Amino acid sequence: MPARKLLQHWSAGLILALASIFTLSGCLGLGATGVRTPAGSSGPASPARVTAIPAPWRGPAEKLAQRGFSQKQLEEVFLSPNLTYTSDPMAAKLRELYGIFYRSDLIKAIQERLYQLGYEVLIDGRGGSGTKSAIVKFQTDSGLTANGEVSEAVLASLDKALKTRPLRPLAGYRPPPAAKPSRTATQTQATNPSALAQIKAYYGPDRAIFQRMTSQYQVPGEVVAAIMWVETRYGNYLGKQKAAAMLASMAAAASDFSVVEPAVADLIAKDQGTKAFLQETAVKRGDWALNELAALMTYSFNNGQDPTTLPGSIYGAVGWGQFMPSNLIKYAVAAPGQSRIDFFDKTCAIFSIGHYLKAHGWKGGAMSEDERRAVIMKYNKSGVYVNTVLYVADYLAKP
Repeated sequence: MPARKLLQHWSAGLILALASIFTLSGCLGLGATGVRTPAGSSGPASPARVTAIPAPWRGPAEKLAQRGFSQKQLEEVFLSPNLTYTSDPMAAKLRELYGIFYRSDLIKAIQERLYQLGYEVLIDGRGGSGTKSAIVKFQTDSGLTANGEVSEAVLASLDKALKTRPLRPLAGYRPPPAAKPSRTATQTQATNPSALAQIKAYYGPDRAIFQRMTSQYQVPGEVVAAIMWVETRYGNYLGKQKAAAMLASMAAAASDFSVVEPAVADLIAKDQGTKAFLQETAVKRGDWALNELAALMTYSFNNGQDPTTLPGSIYGAVGWGQFMPSNLIKYAVAAPGQSRIDFFDKTCAIFSIGHYLKAHGWKGGAMSEDERRAVIMKYNKSGVYVNTVLYVADYLAKP
């Protein structure tokens, strides 16, 4: 065979071999990046096609295309009228983290002056509820606007007060001993007599469903019911926002800080370093939100739901048990007799929460107080939350 024809024959064979490999990859549901394609996807959308998606969604859409979501799926989400941008979730998180972590030198200086003026405060260079409360008390005592903000203006007011008031020596400061978390404080809106009567009225008719869940996961029904009560008042308050819009809005700020910048302009105006801190924080929090948005989309598409319609919290928690979408993927299950997972369905939520608690250490039979607390703490890392759930659960367990 002539050399040219031999080369042509070899090239054709190579092309056919490569085509077979690519076809096999498609059958296996693998995108161009090697990531398993979400159910219903025809493969990752190319960045060129994603340009049809308008700002501020283009950045998140391109990243999700690289993860294997199809053009059709991306358009269903990012062209939906339900997806309205809001700076609220990212701005709230940036303000929270700015108050805790940014400019520790300023925070510490304010804390030291508060201590010298007789206010009880932990001097640790980190802003938090204790520092804010002390600032508010100082501002109230001084006839100032009580906003509790960490700022140069507050420091100047403190310096002025230092010149006219008796001072406590800073050298005498000793960090207060860490207080043991209360095991009795609860969310009174969930544990007052009226609230307890309501949850008991909800729980009674559904006792058979909870018993089936207990048979499968060995988790007491009253514990799951208590979680549903504390999280969403037994399904009556599932969130005022659209979960996808909240998560997509946070993800958009990671790709383009300008969309959230006006909402935190007052912080940026205070000094030059603030913007860099907020931008870096927006990227980290926005990437987290993108992961949750991807999980929400996968969950929804796999279960025949429109992800843009699902109500949720400001940070994207959804359903009767307020799972984050990534936990939906891991722990949400269809109840016996159901053909699909729907965390907005009461029975599905009961079994899913039971599955979550079982997976995180709940065991059948008698458990100590500490063991029960440890498992529920994995659902929500708040001592008061744990107290409330156990208080309600123990109430429901009474004959």
